[in-house]
Amino acid sequence: MSSSQRPDFDVLYRSGQTTDGEATLTPWDIGGPQPVVQELVAYGAVRGEVLDPGTGPGHHAIYYASKGYSATGIDASSAAIEQARRNAQTAGVTVDFRVADATALEGLENRFDTVVDSAFYHTFEEDEETQERYARALHRATKPGARLYMFEVGCHNVNGLQFQGLPAENFARVLPASGWRIDYLGTTTYQARFAPEAFAKMSALISNPEWLEEWAERMGPVMEQLRAIGPLLENHLVHAPFWAVHAVRIE
Repeated sequence: MSSSQRPDFDVLYRSGQTTDGEATLTPWDIGGPQPVVQELVAYGAVRGEVLDPGTGPGHHAIYYASKGYSATGIDASSAAIEQARRNAQTAGVTVDFRVADATALEGLENRFDTVVDSAFYHTFEEDEETQERYARALHRATKPGARLYMFEVGCHNVNGLQFQGLPAENFARVLPASGWRIDYLGTTTYQARFAPEAFAKMSALISNPEWLEEWAERMGPVMEQLRAIGPLLENHLVHAPFWAVHAVRIE
């Protein structure tokens, strides 16, 4: 979607609305780090200074800090960063949380050894110009040989759930042109909580009629899928189809 069509994440994080006490208007927030992110740490894939772009409520940056890494979380939403700072205080860890444009990363040149993008890049799914600008910013903000891990919405089917996500070719176009060598591109899953009421409440926050129409067209099939599999879910927790991308910074 274009930048003008992206949801107002500050509104989503500030809304405080819930559907059933757990499933919020930010369904990607499962209250802690994603299993795929925990696996990265367990496998020793994370090292040095770690960047969490589009950090949201900060669960991943907090997790890195809890494992002894120096972590920085960046988000343009001040509401998200407020939540993240509270979460870090509760967890008893120190994280450098900043309200800033994660697609620019100004003032952070040559700093990070590892970047883990957890569902941020795909928010620009129909804005490849912004994706390229962001990938170049990551290149500037990292050291030679830095590792980039990305988990972004895909278009394959997982347990009857399928999104209109990014095609694999998108990464092949954007990342190498921005100084990144792709070492691995494959499928994985990402957990989210999708209560039926969530879609209606999220739709109510969309003021642009054109984007509301596009949202309904894109999410209508997903809602039908969730109605079918909903009775089988525990607390509306689903495994969504995602890509896993591993890349290395090159000169």
